[in-house]
This record gives sequence, structure tokens and C-alpha cells, in this order.
Amino acid sequence: MVYHCCAYNCKNTARNKSLSFHKFPLKDPNLLKKWLNNLRWKDWKPAPNSKICSIHFEKKCLIEDGKRARLHSWAVPTLFSFPNRYLERKVKINPRSKRALGIVADSNSSGQAAPDATAGTSQKSNSEKPEDRTTESLQPNTSKGSSSQMRTNQKSVSTQQPTEPEKSQPWTILGDEALDRSMTIPSFFHSGYCLPDNIHWAGDDELNIMPHVAYGVLGQMKPHIIEVKERWEWLGLDVRGPFSPTVDQHTHIMTLTDYHSKWVEAFPLTQNLSQDVATCLAEVIHQQGYPLGILSRLPKRILMEVNRELKKRLRLNSSALVIHHRQTGYMDLVTESLLNEMLDELVKKHGSIWHILLPAATLRLCCTNHPTTKEKPFTRMCASDPPFSSAPRELPYSATDVRLSSFVIPTTDANNLGAVSDT
Repeated sequence: MVYHCCAYNCKNTARNKSLSFHKFPLKDPNLLKKWLNNLRWKDWKPAPNSKICSIHFEKKCLIEDGKRARLHSWAVPTLFSFPNRYLERKVKINPRSKRALGIVADSNSSGQAAPDATAGTSQKSNSEKPEDRTTESLQPNTSKGSSSQMRTNQKSVSTQQPTEPEKSQPWTILGDEALDRSMTIPSFFHSGYCLPDNIHWAGDDELNIMPHVAYGVLGQMKPHIIEVKERWEWLGLDVRGPFSPTVDQHTHIMTLTDYHSKWVEAFPLTQNLSQDVATCLAEVIHQQGYPLGILSRLPKRILMEVNRELKKRLRLNSSALVIHHRQTGYMDLVTESLLNEMLDELVKKHGSIWHILLPAATLRLCCTNHPTTKEKPFTRMCASDPPFSSAPRELPYSATDVRLSSFVIPTTDANNLGAVSDT
């Protein structure tokens, strides 16, 4: 028996040996409910033979045992390519809609999903209103028409599919849950060193907004503030995605921003995020030199894996080159906005080959005058001193002090005070 994936718009079969297929947790009602909610099929129930392929699970859900991947007992499929109209509204998808026809069959009659079969679903006339189809449930096949009529109906449905390109799936910037929660606390937008003592908002204890003094720094009596004074000194690392997969199965993009020059590096990543991020960082450092530190808002678990891999590749004495920091994306909102716009346009225009054109798009951004500095990032990066460091640089304070300190990017305009955000 050749298994087919039951997920929306997925045509993977068991013939693809690089994928693993996983049964529904029929014996765990609570977990099964989560699976079905994420699949978003309307009035559809999986049969004992129904399966979902591994591409719909995050890497942390899979257990690699050398042969076939297995799932953790708590694993839930979360990676799907739904059109924007379904993401904007939390509605179920009718298995008999045009997009779903031929993707999933009636499990009550066939016991499995079949991407190219219409058995198990009843065909309605083409004059049926779209709103009628969205409220229908999946019913057993009661049609008595001949097989030739069924093929005719299937052909007519396929010719009516829209020809315009499908909108790209929404994406986000990967961050940990604690950071997402802290962004809803008012204190997040007010630095600890300027917050009046008599003001206290709910959630401040969780945010740890108290002013931080870096111990061991001579003469340090006030909350610690770090200024970004030169290029390739402090960098910001982000991972965006998931985007529509490329032909090489790239689903995410890693960006590395130099806060001083506004220079940007970008690399396509696969689902193996930690290894890919470490590989790309090591490549950049070998070419450009060592920064003083790299700030990131990635989950701490991923950062630990990245730092562990970098220590092996670069032979670092310090185990924390990449430091978790809340200001990563808010220290330079202008560059953040330019990056988001550029990447979104690139993926929408070039579909499954966006990873090939990513370097050219990034270089074009770096060769355009930046709204903040009024200079090209390429000029500020490549035509100034001092030279890059070819050896690891030692922080004048601990990684903990860096994580709890506030960063400032001085501006050339004397009237501006620079970009200061909360820690």
C-alpha cells in the first residue's frame, strides 16, 4: 500500500524515501483534537491507515534513530501551506472545495487519503455557489454516475482553478515565548535607567526591568549602557520564516545585521536550523573577521546549540559568542523594516528559487543609501578603519552583563539621542 499525506495541498507519498509518514494518535483524544484542528478539514475523521508526512512537523518533534524518524509522544503537526484567506479567518476547509479535490478522500469508505482520487466524495454541479461548498461536510459517495462522467467532472473542476500565482504563506521572526510576553508589558518600552522609581506596572517582575550595574567594570555606578562605536563590533542575528520551500528545501532565512554600518548578510536555511545557523556564522566570521558579540532573540535552547557548534568550528575560548538579548530587533527598526520588505518581495516574486537570488537582493540593499546614515552600508562597511579582527575578541564584561545591559547606537545628528531600547 502506498501512503499519501492527508495534509492540505500536500502530494507527498511513501515513494519519497526521504520522508517518514506518521499515523494519527487515535488512542489519545486530546492530542488527536490538536492534530485535527491544525489540519483544518471540516467534518473529516482519520481512518486507521490515514497518515501525515514528516514535512509538517518541526524538527524538535522528530526522533532520528538512524532508520525512519519517529515522533515524540507530544508531537503536533504545525507546518502547513494554507492560503492567506484561511489564515486570516479561523475557518475549516471543506474537503470538497476546488483546492481540496483530489487531495484527500473519504476515510470512512477508503481507509486512506489519496491525492489523485475522487472516490469517497460526492460531486456537485459546477453551478453550485462557493458559499454552499464552504458549509458542506464530507459525505460518503452516493453518486451513481458512470466512471466516464466522474472523469469529466474532475477535468472540469481542474480547468476552473485560478491561474494567478498563490499568495505566499505568512512568516514571522523566530523568538522565544518570554520575549513575546515581555513586549506586552509597558516597561518594555522604557529603559530601566530612566524609569521613575514610583512607577510599577504589572509584569515588571517577569520582565526584570530593574536597572543593571555591571560588576567588575571600574567606576561603574550607573546602570550599564553599551554604545555601538564601530563597524563589525555588535551584530544582530534573526531567523525569519517559514517561507515557501525552495527546490532545495530551504524554508527560513538567517539575517546578520551590523548595527553600526547597517551592512546585512542573509543565508537560506533548511529545517535543521541550529546546524545551518552555526555553519553560516562560521563562514561569515572566516571571511569578515570576529565581532565583539552577536545579539539574538532566538529561543535559548537553539542559541545553546549554535554556541556549542561555533565553539567547535572556531575554537573559541568563550562559549557565548551569540548572546540572547531583547533589543535585537528593536535597536534598528529602520533596517528591520527594509529587510522585511525586501525578503517578502523576493519570496513572493521568485517562488521556489528565492534562495538563488537572495545574495543579489541583499547586496542591492547594502548598495542603497540607508535612510538613517544617508550612506551606503557597503561604503561604511568596506571603506573605513579599523581592520577586522582575525582572532576572537574578548568581552570587557561578562555575557550576563551584556544580556542585561542597554545598547545605544549613536547618531550623526546632534539633535537625536540615538536609539535606546529596553533590556
